[in-house]
Amino acid sequence: MNGLDLINRINKVVSYIGILIAIVVFFYLLPFTFGELSGLSGISSSYLYFKIKMSYDLSYFFIILSLILIILSFLPLVFKNKISEGFDSDNNKYYYSVFSIYIAVLIFSSFVMELIDPAITVSKISTYKFGVQNFIYAVSSVFQVIILEFIPITVLTAIYLALTKNLKLLSLLNPYKYVKDVMFVFIIITASLSVFITNYNTYESILLYINTLILSYVYIKFGFLKSINISFVSSIIELSLVLFSSSLLSTVISLFLFVWAFLGFYTILIYYSGKSGNVNKKNAEKTDEQLKEEKNNEILSKIKKTDPEKLWIRSACPNCGNVEFKLNDDLSLQCSQCGETIDKDASGPYNIAINNNYIYRNNRN
Repeated sequence: MNGLDLINRINKVVSYIGILIAIVVFFYLLPFTFGELSGLSGISSSYLYFKIKMSYDLSYFFIILSLILIILSFLPLVFKNKISEGFDSDNNKYYYSVFSIYIAVLIFSSFVMELIDPAITVSKISTYKFGVQNFIYAVSSVFQVIILEFIPITVLTAIYLALTKNLKLLSLLNPYKYVKDVMFVFIIITASLSVFITNYNTYESILLYINTLILSYVYIKFGFLKSINISFVSSIIELSLVLFSSSLLSTVISLFLFVWAFLGFYTILIYYSGKSGNVNKKNAEKTDEQLKEEKNNEILSKIKKTDPEKLWIRSACPNCGNVEFKLNDDLSLQCSQCGETIDKDASGPYNIAINNNYIYRNNRN
């Protein structure tokens, strides 16, 4: 088992704990949420996208729809199939590592923003009853994915698939292998649109931009349900800190989040060190012939960039004494006067020198 697989298993265990905390808090507050739906008409429209005016029927619809999608987002914990696993089941084993990285980036960016502007931590949400707060955090986490990620990415994907003549239902539902070359372009466009749509202040826009970048990546890479799962869990854990602020549980959850964030940063370190190690391992596994071929190709590429007038030959033709040669593709030297060919192993690339001390010869007819 390599380091990345080991840290992914640890991330999975920690992510399960985070998911469990979110489930307990959400369903504990859910009866209060249904009991306080009639009071949702008084909440600020700034908490709802497009400043929707909330009514009892609309709030009931939103909470039911969110509840269905939240439950569906937990399917991968129970059932293992292509639908519950997301768009690309082969990559799902690293989903929990991305989850930890998301938590790490979220906490780090929030911490930095709080240092820049402490007032950003002050939120009117905390003045509402916990049932209303549960509604705001849960519904906004779901509709953020739908409005800010799902809709724009689906539109961009459909346009791209149409242009590449791959537009069909299967490719639209499973787009990763079709759009992976332009995936980061889609992600950047989507994150930029999220800032434009919400029109928050500078600091909140930066946080939203970072958040949307990662959630968009999760959506394309792992699927719609996984992006909802991450968004929901992180939002409800934030609510749990407020819910238990006057008890020891708040400290315990805070410590847990810092451990989770540390694992996220450590995962990044393991990933890049492992990637570097794989490159070194591949180089070590190369045969002498492969290394020699690579060296020859490097020499040839440098020859093509060099002015032929700056090339000169150290040795002379053993047949006629001529000092002008043509370098063949196999690095053998051919005398330009008598046609004598000198094998590359006999002459070697060191028979050709350039003013920067690289020794080789350009192909010339």
